[in-house]
Amino acid sequence: MPCTKPVIRKPPPPRRCCTDDSVSDILSRQSMRHIRSRAYYFRRCKKEMPANIECLPKDLLFEILLRLPTDHLYERVRLVCRRWYHIIHSHAFINSQMHGSTYGLLLSPRKAKALPLYVTADADGGIHTSELNHISKWGVLATCNGLVLELDNKRFPRLANPATKQSFLLPPYPKGGMYYPLYYGLACSAASLAYKVIAPSPVYPAPLRQIDHGLVVLTVGVDESWRNVEVHHLPDHVRRCLLPQTPMNSEGFLHWARGRYCATMDVETEIITLSEAPYEYHESKYRYLSTGRCVSLLVVCGDLSWEVWEMKAETGEWRKALPNVDLGAEKCRIQPFGRVLEPLGWVKYPHVLAFYFTAFYGEEWRHCIFYNLDTHQLHSIELPKSYSMHYRAFPHKNNLIWLS
Repeated sequence: MPCTKPVIRKPPPPRRCCTDDSVSDILSRQSMRHIRSRAYYFRRCKKEMPANIECLPKDLLFEILLRLPTDHLYERVRLVCRRWYHIIHSHAFINSQMHGSTYGLLLSPRKAKALPLYVTADADGGIHTSELNHISKWGVLATCNGLVLELDNKRFPRLANPATKQSFLLPPYPKGGMYYPLYYGLACSAASLAYKVIAPSPVYPAPLRQIDHGLVVLTVGVDESWRNVEVHHLPDHVRRCLLPQTPMNSEGFLHWARGRYCATMDVETEIITLSEAPYEYHESKYRYLSTGRCVSLLVVCGDLSWEVWEMKAETGEWRKALPNVDLGAEKCRIQPFGRVLEPLGWVKYPHVLAFYFTAFYGEEWRHCIFYNLDTHQLHSIELPKSYSMHYRAFPHKNNLIWLS
């Protein structure tokens, strides 16, 4: 029989007691074994997805586009692709842009000799000016949100958006009313969001044949003719002195103000109420300015000092809004520009207040002064020659809003 060697089995190694070090060693060995068991890939074999703005979700792209300037949005950005075009033309985007933007100051010449000048202020208080590529023979008559009211060559009222170049011709003014072709007002109703155009209309009551004034109104896109507004409850001096002038626009209201009286019309109900200024001064001491969302009153209390009041349109109450605006410390810097300084309008209320210089006969002052109430800085700009003594100032938002 063949000789077989006996199989000698080695006894198993003795077990060691588990300590903290042994447990950590075991876990480290197991982790290394797990790593080594994986397949190894070179870096060049991995697929890298290129970063692209089209990969962004719609909400994030919406917020990015919302921060771009209006001119760039309409002239360049909306033409990039269909996705961007539909986002920019959506009602949600247009409304968000309108409510998110702040009011600047639109300076318009009274005749078509220069482009309207749009003045804005940034977060640091810097002043920026740009020309709106929109020209009208008779200049801008009224503004609301981002729309402007003007007259065409036949003196028919026309609603337009300077940013999008869209326009809408309104029914002609009533016969006999061409006597006041420039005293239009434009406002948007807060509830129905309907735009309404208001203008004074002369009335000759018998038998005195004295000139009295009423108001006519037109709802854009709804009315085919102008309608009369009830004004008989107003005093005679209010109808004869306040109504034949350009009204100021605030959110949902129109205001006719002179001296210590201010007539306010709720655009939704077309009801006019009368309120009085907090102080009884001479008419020359009052200066009413629209901030875009409300009406402010600047009362002269010194050579270069004004009190600032703000009216709550729903109740007609006045309250002290800001500390006094005092430019006495800047008198040496202001004197070279002109003689008499007058408030012109607000830029990004209540941060920047604009002033202009009144000109005497034979003189021309084309400088505007912008005073930052937070940093107390002064900025000056020189207007084109055609602006001298012949321009209007309106609060304005440059956006893509339209009637539809």
